Amino acid sequence: LIMVVSIIGCFAMSLGPVTWVVLSEIFPNRIRGFALSIATFALWAACFVLTYTFPLLNKLLNASGTFWLYGIICLTGFWFIFKRLPETKGKSLEEIEHELTKT
Repeated sequence: LIMVVSIIGCFAMSLGPVTWVVLSEIFPNRIRGFALSIATFALWAACFVLTYTFPLLNKLLNASGTFWLYGIICLTGFWFIFKRLPETKGKSLEEIEHELTKT
């Protein structure tokens, strides 16, 4: 029980909650509820895929190969977010929406 509480505490003090904050900021008010439900489903589906594929990949690629593959996926995601996600600090929701919808 102590370890479970420790894991939850460490997650809460890390970058874990940032995902949920960014998701709540980047969608316009008129579709925020629907968009967050789709995003939440996608996040949990990705967690399921990760949990399901890890043992299979671990047998196929060994531990180091599996972690290298997931590391490459994480770096690709980081690059995509770095290039495509605008900075939201100090901006209103309307400013963020305008920045995301400009062509």
